Amino acid sequence: CSWWADSIFLVDELLKNLKKENLIICHFNHHIRWAESDRDEQFVRDFCLKNWLTFELGEANIKEISKTEKAWIEETARTERYKFLRQIKEKYKADFILTAHHLDDKIETFFLNLIRWTKLNWLISIEEQNGDILRPLLVFTKADILGKLQKQKISFVEDSTNKDDSFLRNNLRLNILPLFEKINPSYKNNIADLMVYFSDLKMFINETLASILKDDYFEIHEFLVLPSFLQNEFIRLIYEKTNKWTVGLSEGNIAEIIKFINWKGNYTEKEIKKLKLKKINDK
Repeated sequence: CSWWADSIFLVDELLKNLKKENLIICHFNHHIRWAESDRDEQFVRDFCLKNWLTFELGEANIKEISKTEKAWIEETARTERYKFLRQIKEKYKADFILTAHHLDDKIETFFLNLIRWTKLNWLISIEEQNGDILRPLLVFTKADILGKLQKQKISFVEDSTNKDDSFLRNNLRLNILPLFEKINPSYKNNIADLMVYFSDLKMFINETLASILKDDYFEIHEFLVLPSFLQNEFIRLIYEKTNKWTVGLSEGNIAEIIKFINWKGNYTEKEIKKLKLKKINDK
């Protein structure tokens, strides 16, 4: 919980529907905005104290970590934040992690990943449920949330960095997506429908390939009869199972793995990134 509009709206809705003792309110201080970051932390801390809610704090110097790891600030912040949330989930043996992502976030992420990654998994990376992560606000736009908060007279704070377009996501939100809205004011609905289509397509592909993958092996002849598109998707699937995601897997890597699978040798091994393959006869 950050005390920004979407975050406080989610907390307010949860308190209407769940018992207080079933909630752990988490705040992660990224120390990106310094005094403002500390202000947000104090807001959430005071709110939890006033309302007898369990409060957990995490923090990290995101700018320093992103420099050290040579990663985008936004990506570093996300990685450190989820690391903290998973620690809290484990501490309390909680069932789910709930985040306040809304439809605008989902659309922004779609375009960001279209620029950077392009593969199907990344174009639908924000889903209503992803394992133990729930995102119950994806049906709402930011405008919907602001309207509801105004109607209920619920106060919130703004993040001043949202106006800084040197951040990639902010640049997209402030300068690029408004151009889509000028062309078609209902473009958000169209993109939302497209993402549902992509999600259904991903589910179909995964279900089609699930019958081939048996725990940690597959029959080579079952793989070879697949169309080339599904062969590529199958490699991505087993790579993702090993590495948790497909970042770093290039088209060249996929071609190399498929060449290895087609190799005539009956007993041989190959390792690409963290994916280890061992070929024994026809498996």
